[in-house]
Amino acid sequence: MNKRDDLFSTFPELRTKRLVLRQMTAADAEDLFGFYHDTKFKQYLDWHGPGSIDECVRMIGFWNNGFEEKIMLPWGISMHNNRELIGTIVIMPIRGTFEDAPRYPFTIAYDLKTAFWNKGFMTEALTAALDFCKKETGLHRIQAEVLPENAASLKVLEKLGFRREGLLSHYLMHESTKIFMNVVMMAMLLS
Repeated sequence: MNKRDDLFSTFPELRTKRLVLRQMTAADAEDLFGFYHDTKFKQYLDWHGPGSIDECVRMIGFWNNGFEEKIMLPWGISMHNNRELIGTIVIMPIRGTFEDAPRYPFTIAYDLKTAFWNKGFMTEALTAALDFCKKETGLHRIQAEVLPENAASLKVLEKLGFRREGLLSHYLMHESTKIFMNVVMMAMLLS
């Protein structure tokens, strides 16, 4: 068994000073639905979020299947003293599986309930996830696509060592409005 097979034998739970990055279950669907339906939260998304708690259950199932297939690491974020889901981090290769690292870059996506914004929680969670990937996956490059108006997210990534590589014009179409959206490509090289 190689190191990456071992990585996917059980879900890697990570602990920080205040947070637990853990595997999500169907029991987290209500929390997930709650923060995806906050108007302030949705302003930086390219879709309107899941339409029901059942859709959240399916989304969590999709993420967990992705872990089993070695194509994503989908962490739920909770506080140490409370299982409430307050955010998510998903890291995945842009092609293939984690077994193909470092051949292909990874992409990272993350969300945080608005009540926890601007308190250092996402920086803390992303630091743990990135440190894990550096040590365990053979990662060479990781990138994130961020809407230009999401200044807080750009600031977090810059603090972690990501660099702005440019603006991708009309890169994404909003799932509901069908309006094309620009994104800033942020990336970091790890080896």
